[in-house]
Amino acid sequence: MEHNRVLRLQHGINFRELGGYQTTAGKTVKWQKLLRCGGMSLLTKADLHYLDHYGLRYDIDLRQESETKLSPDRYPKRTTYLNTSVYPFADNRCFDRHQKKLVKRLVADESFGAQTYVQMVTDSHPVKVWQKFFTTLLANTEPNQSVLFHCAAGKDRTGVAAALILTALDVPRKTILQDYLLTNAVFMAADSMDTATIITKANAGDLASQFNVEMSVEVANLKLVFCVFDELYGGGIGYLHEVLGLSVADINDLKMLYLDD
Repeated sequence: MEHNRVLRLQHGINFRELGGYQTTAGKTVKWQKLLRCGGMSLLTKADLHYLDHYGLRYDIDLRQESETKLSPDRYPKRTTYLNTSVYPFADNRCFDRHQKKLVKRLVADESFGAQTYVQMVTDSHPVKVWQKFFTTLLANTEPNQSVLFHCAAGKDRTGVAAALILTALDVPRKTILQDYLLTNAVFMAADSMDTATIITKANAGDLASQFNVEMSVEVANLKLVFCVFDELYGGGIGYLHEVLGLSVADINDLKMLYLDD
């Protein structure tokens, strides 16, 4: 089966592969193991057949119940559906002393988006969601079987989820940020390019850079997540250990499952 950064679906929304990304150690994320996207309510029968053949076995829906009722997912019969909503937050924007200091310094304008990104990795409710997320990732042990995770547009909640798994796999932050920016590029390109052109440009790494000027501010939100990792937990792996409770063995298992030599 062909491997493309953007999947060739009729009505997929921002449907993308995390396969092919390089780690700092020179390994490569496996194809047909990690997928990300936006809403799945418009998928056709042909799309479902494609995804079933592609090996989609877990659909992790990060949306709230109201969103899932309005636009329910369509997925292959052999796929296990899991709805674990990132929202609403449970701590009512209450941070501990270290978090409060950090947020005050990093989020000068206290914008909703910036606060939300910080809360997505510090609030007790999404922390439990990310723990379940990694439990599912560790359960996906068969070759060529994929875990898919998504929200409505496949950008914010999905972007944080992608950053977490790619961090665990030791993918450089520059690559994680480029993958994050690719969401907006896919949406922008849809107005001016056909699917084949979008796929070709995404495979070549040209799509995000083509729209980089328009998206330069957007990436600041995800950078805040990295700042939380670094200043409160000594880095992304520290966050995964201390907050999400992943052990050294868990990280090694994830690398064994999702990386090629």
